[in-house]
Amino acid sequence: MKKHIKQCNTFGCATTISIAPFSFTWVIASLFFIFAANPSLVIGDDYLDALSTEAEASAHVPTNTGNTGPSEEQVALEKLLQKEKPTTFRYYKKLNRWDKATVVELYRTDNADTPAKFDHLRKKILDLYFKR
Repeated sequence: MKKHIKQCNTFGCATTISIAPFSFTWVIASLFFIFAANPSLVIGDDYLDALSTEAEASAHVPTNTGNTGPSEEQVALEKLLQKEKPTTFRYYKKLNRWDKATVVELYRTDNADTPAKFDHLRKKILDLYFKR
């Protein structure tokens, strides 16, 4: 069943539009039920697996995130920062444990001389603190 509606404006009635009242609603409802019954039609499982793998790889979460307490390297770094760079140490103390572990990892692997190493650590700490 089709209805014909005349569109009128201030200049008079000019156009007639043919509307099938239930066709659009029926299409939308059908699509909803098709995708609700099988969500993999919307996003494939392979895509979700690849996306999950990419997210885990780019997370940069250190492997030592257990509740065993700070490592010896972390304790040594904290004492060194507190003594040599107290302002940087204040920002470091406000980081979460994963960010602290990232800083410790940088400290462990950075082969630069001491002043450059402190610069690298300060930059990393501030980047993590300000989420840059």
